[in-house]
Amino acid sequence: MEIVILPLSIISIFTIVFIIAALFYAIYKKWMMTYAIIAISFVVFVISLIFSEEIVGELAFRPIYLTVEFFPQLYTLFSSMFLHSIVNPLHIIFNMFIFLLIAPNFEDRIGAKKFLAIYIITGFCAAIAHSLVAPFFSNDPNISKIGLVGASGAIAGILGAYAFSYPRDMVFFPVIFIIRMPVIYAGIFFLAMNTFFTIMPGETNVAYSAHVGGFIAGIIMGAIFIRRKGPALNEPITKEQRIYDSYTQQKPSKIDFSELKKLATTRELKEMLVKIKDENVPQVREIWLEHFLEKTICPKCGSPLNHFDEKIWCEKCDFKSKY
Repeated sequence: MEIVILPLSIISIFTIVFIIAALFYAIYKKWMMTYAIIAISFVVFVISLIFSEEIVGELAFRPIYLTVEFFPQLYTLFSSMFLHSIVNPLHIIFNMFIFLLIAPNFEDRIGAKKFLAIYIITGFCAAIAHSLVAPFFSNDPNISKIGLVGASGAIAGILGAYAFSYPRDMVFFPVIFIIRMPVIYAGIFFLAMNTFFTIMPGETNVAYSAHVGGFIAGIIMGAIFIRRKGPALNEPITKEQRIYDSYTQQKPSKIDFSELKKLATTRELKEMLVKIKDENVPQVREIWLEHFLEKTICPKCGSPLNHFDEKIWCEKCDFKSKY
């Protein structure tokens, strides 16, 4: 089985640059990282359909890349999580569907930057876990040379971090049928099923061990990156506790919506402003207000705005406001 060595083809270099640039642009524009990752994955999928030999051959991760001889190929730990099977389009469709079910709520909880960090780190860990574990349970002598593609390891990491940090949050998850359940139960079901298939003998095209590794890495990342775990399973929980963090500082209830309305230039921001107006729980209102302010841009120059202590200002021009 041929192992591709640097230098990369032009299209592979373009694909890597596109992924990185798109992620940074999404951060700069304060877009929802969940939707940005989904969009990037589908664009890369289309590129893979056109240039399948170069993209899949050069950007897929193989366990053998962890050896000294192929160490320069470790960039594929990153690129492989944005690739998907071109033979079976259901691979990317199912992955992105599961991602869409669980990720937006979790990203709303912790913010886009922290969310992206967990996504990428657990994606790395998932591929490494597959490299270390799969040879013990696979009958294929070439397992170390088989390319690994897909976002499922990183998605498993997001699920693990979410289940650990906010176990009582309700999500939709496929268990024969798509049902609504606490994310901790979705996580337990996911981990049990993938552990079972990992240790089952025989050949498979699915890297179940990567799913298990990503999920466990997500639990660890949740413990490291997120300040507050959700309440324990036997701890009573109120409606408000399901949607705000207890450490969030409360702000005065009076808000000058006339000033904020000037910044609501998109449909998303206008909808957020309505939620802020209608919310009676101070902590919940604060979270919505924080999301609103993070997504606003300067009405004069279009740059991101800063906010603190009920003041809003732009560092690129002289715009200032209060709320």
